[in-house]
Amino acid sequence: MVTINIDALPQDLRTGATELADEIGFRIGETGLAITATPAQTLTVQLTNGQAAIGYPFRAAFFRGLNALVQAARDGADLTLDETPQFTTTGLMVDMSRNAALSLAGLKKMIRLSAKLGLNSSLLYMEDVYEVKAYPYWGYQRGRLTQSELKAADDYADALGVELIPCIQTLGHLLNPMRWPFMNQMIDMPGILLVGEDKTYEFLATILKNAMAPFRTKKIHIGMDEAHALGRGRYQDQHGPVDQTTIMLEHVNKVIALTEKMGLEPIMWSDMWFNAAGYGYGDPKTVFPAKVKDQIPKVNLMYWDYYNNSQENYEAVFRLHQQLGVPVSFATGVWTWNGLAPNYGKTMQTMKAGMTAAKNVGLDTVYATMWGDDGGETPFTAGALGIQYFAEQIYHHEAPGAAALATAFATYQQKTAATYLLLDQFDQLSELTAGNPDATNPSKVVLYEDLLHPLFAKNLAKVDLLGHYTQLAQALDAATTTPDDGDLIAFYRALAQVLATKVAVMDQTRQAYEAGDKAAMRAVLARLPELAAQYRTLQQAHRAVWFSINSPFGWEVMDVRYGGLILSCETAAWRLTQWCDGRVDQLAEPDEPQLLLGQPTASSVGRGLYADTVTVSKLSGV
Repeated sequence: MVTINIDALPQDLRTGATELADEIGFRIGETGLAITATPAQTLTVQLTNGQAAIGYPFRAAFFRGLNALVQAARDGADLTLDETPQFTTTGLMVDMSRNAALSLAGLKKMIRLSAKLGLNSSLLYMEDVYEVKAYPYWGYQRGRLTQSELKAADDYADALGVELIPCIQTLGHLLNPMRWPFMNQMIDMPGILLVGEDKTYEFLATILKNAMAPFRTKKIHIGMDEAHALGRGRYQDQHGPVDQTTIMLEHVNKVIALTEKMGLEPIMWSDMWFNAAGYGYGDPKTVFPAKVKDQIPKVNLMYWDYYNNSQENYEAVFRLHQQLGVPVSFATGVWTWNGLAPNYGKTMQTMKAGMTAAKNVGLDTVYATMWGDDGGETPFTAGALGIQYFAEQIYHHEAPGAAALATAFATYQQKTAATYLLLDQFDQLSELTAGNPDATNPSKVVLYEDLLHPLFAKNLAKVDLLGHYTQLAQALDAATTTPDDGDLIAFYRALAQVLATKVAVMDQTRQAYEAGDKAAMRAVLARLPELAAQYRTLQQAHRAVWFSINSPFGWEVMDVRYGGLILSCETAAWRLTQWCDGRVDQLAEPDEPQLLLGQPTASSVGRGLYADTVTVSKLSGV
């Protein structure tokens, strides 16, 4: 192992270097390699004849350079590196509000990853998962981080040159905390705050203060996206029909008055301004009315778009934002919300187009979002290759090709690109358009749908699921792993095996039933305990990954999902045994006609959240 003498480093780099030693793979010692570190306009790394030097534009860039230097020294190679960051502020946005709330340990892992890739910022998407002592039900049993934990994370990030920025909600996306009575007087529509209500602004002043308290930064992301039903509930009861743009401007101005009083630099998502103009979000034909352009307050805008493959469209929409006269930044995406595995095809297509456009237009701030829709089933660590793709576009003008990305992934994360690209195969079927542009998610559908009456059976009838998931299971069995990602890949191996077995069992069940072949059905019955055991293995593998980076709160939802799968094997066995024993002549479940859901295309066999897939009956509610 390489030994580094950090004594010669500037004081503000030593703590971070110490924290990254194990992560990057070096020892600290007085007899080790001494590095000359100098502030510079670009990132330069030189390792020649035992002499090492790093020039760096900001501290996170230094740690990227240190990472590259250590890997070269480990291999006994000289290194000359010169990279120019294409943006001023860059980072990840991790969704902590869809059940998978990062623990302090998980947050530190994300910070270390950011630093060793040279990303100098991070947005923490926290709807209600930060402590507000005035509201004890705020984030109750949701995995909220305490003020001291968030301060510890901020101290840790600062040592590594990463600015942590709270990303909260001050208008919509508040359905979870609105279950508690303390919010009753502040509700317009479910999830949306009541504009104009004094208690609303007392509440917002309190959560703003508490969201900012642990952090050094003065920046705060105040959300305000997707409040499509704004003013249509209690607000309308009180005021009658009011133009939504008027309501939005009133609210934004009130919130910005609060942030100005606190000396903060607010950022908000930009979609509601497109709604105000009467256009779809990201429509390049949008014309902003003078009312919006003249009255929008001093708040930075962030354009989220991880759906578009057109560089020209991104450029046009960025320029539209610039017409509003306030700074604009860009949020692309590492697709960790496709289902249980990342969608790398869509990640790379949309990110390349958006990041190239952002450079051409001259934006200076970009983030890669990692949302956790429908329960946070995909660990953020599964997105490691997409994160690397993002980082390489920060430090190079062109997006990397496959070979360059694989080399960078091995250098900066010591991981194998081919292994992570296998994760893309959970939802990229060979019969469908490459790149999974419609974000179809057959792996999630197959995992959760019922053994005897699968909802998506007709959608999936023309694809070779058994061959696909059998081959994927075999490939993952042979995949290269590291100590850092062994548990992660074990989870995906278990998932591929479950999918292969479940598809086989469902196919054999239908064939035996339609043929009236009870001997063949008894062979199916013999496989159901095997499938149930594989479900348990999958649950345990997933749990190990979850608890290594996330709060335990939220995992109970996954226990419900996995428990349902295990018990479905028992119920299926009981029903099939009834038929085999002649206690019933017919089974209503497989007799139910199989209907198309939506319209399958060359690029999609359908898409479903858990509730859309497991049943058409009510999961909960009156």
